[in-house]
Amino acid sequence: MQRCVPVGQVSVASHVLVLPDQLTDQVGPIHAALLDVSSAPGVIFIESLDAQTAPRHVQALVAQRSAGREFVAELRARGLNVQALRTATYEEGLTAAHAQAPITHLLAMEPAAPQLTARMQTWAEQTGVQLNIVPNELWLTTRDEWEEFASGRKELRMEFWYRRVRKARGWLMEPGAADEPLGGVWNLDQENRRRLPKGAVVPSAPHFLPTETAQEVINEVRAESAAHFGEVDSFGWPTNRGQALEALERFCTERLADFGPYEDAMSREHEHLYHSLLSSAMNLGLLTAHEISIRALDEFARRPTEIPLQSIEGFIRQILGWREFMHHAYDRFWKEWETSNGLNHTEPLPSFYWSGETKMACISRVVRKLISGGHAHHIERLMLLGNFALLIGVRPQEVDAWFLETFVDAHPWVVTPNVVAMSQFADLGKITSKPYISGGAYVSRMGDDCSACAYDPTLSTGDRACPFTTLYWDFIDRHAERFVKNPRMARQVRSWESRKETVRTAILEEAKLIRARAQRGEL
Repeated sequence: MQRCVPVGQVSVASHVLVLPDQLTDQVGPIHAALLDVSSAPGVIFIESLDAQTAPRHVQALVAQRSAGREFVAELRARGLNVQALRTATYEEGLTAAHAQAPITHLLAMEPAAPQLTARMQTWAEQTGVQLNIVPNELWLTTRDEWEEFASGRKELRMEFWYRRVRKARGWLMEPGAADEPLGGVWNLDQENRRRLPKGAVVPSAPHFLPTETAQEVINEVRAESAAHFGEVDSFGWPTNRGQALEALERFCTERLADFGPYEDAMSREHEHLYHSLLSSAMNLGLLTAHEISIRALDEFARRPTEIPLQSIEGFIRQILGWREFMHHAYDRFWKEWETSNGLNHTEPLPSFYWSGETKMACISRVVRKLISGGHAHHIERLMLLGNFALLIGVRPQEVDAWFLETFVDAHPWVVTPNVVAMSQFADLGKITSKPYISGGAYVSRMGDDCSACAYDPTLSTGDRACPFTTLYWDFIDRHAERFVKNPRMARQVRSWESRKETVRTAILEEAKLIRARAQRGEL
């Protein structure tokens, strides 16, 4: 069941703080306050200019500012007294609110970023305000669940977390068998790696016309556009709960059934394939992870012969498994990840990550898609953008900063663990057992980019050598001593070492040329 802040905690508060990624009336203090607006505390909403520690995609700014302002307007229309402030920092906003109407007891849901929790506590101590931080009910799982899972473990792996919390909720379990997953298998990822066939019919993804508020924000950020990544003209993300619910409904009824088999596929024709595109709305709080999961599970129960188990399992695993796991992992390791660089990578990020101007068809397509829309799915993030940065040896924190700036759904709690720890393997295995790397063969197998590319995924030397293929073996060579001891990497190292020395030398020389061309912007 969904947790709920007791009404009593709200009634004793003089003010409730709503953060820009907690735009919900479904759970938390605002849900409780709306039960009796006549006695509800004042609400403080701060549009802080330092809400992100890095620049943002222009569409991320539009989504966040618009959603916050629309949420404030809705709360006021429903009878709550809301102070909305726009300040440089949260501390300045709280101080300004305190000056307007003295705060004696401030109630807030726990921020997703532990850094902000510490800042709020410091401000409260300095001003003498009683601060009560309650659990963030937008998450599906609790800190106690995480601590029980993590206690005594040398390695933290998502798969075991996922099984534990799924079992605790009884989701996708065999009827009458509390320990048996539906279908007898916990994880159907092996069945979700199909390439999209030619002629496949893919329903269009929802694209919302900007509301009046969103249009005002679009005009506002156009004046700032020189400082932001991306284009704003194609903005169509949800900025209120009604739009977000429509997006959820359309995913469940139109795309959930085919989501699983093709969740790893890549396509030049179909930009988003069958993906939900709910991460932006969910990360702002317009939808809760609980209601998204329950709606998808209900759709599966209603259409069990149309929706394969691999689709609903894969979707639930993304939310209950990966999303929750990464949230808790960030809370535990964020300080270390700020400097982690276990592979000693120091290369700068190639310029085509910003422009898309490269002859590598896959990278060019995805970066241009990011510029226009701010979104790419998980395989494009991990096995194209992240993979290439890892193979060429970019400093992990520079990769992290780029991901934070270029995606509409980017927040540090989700980006940093996925990039620094998983994609770049910079912590050498705190939450993953091996680096996620591949050559051009994987890119060719999962999509159609190679058919339009200047490079050949089967070649590792010569003018048409695929940079992924060449740099894959270069990476294996650079880190052979480390990964020959890794059970999941040892075979690749031995394969490399079994090649003739002349072949290996030629590939390593080609890798040097590729690196130089990448840094000159000629790749």
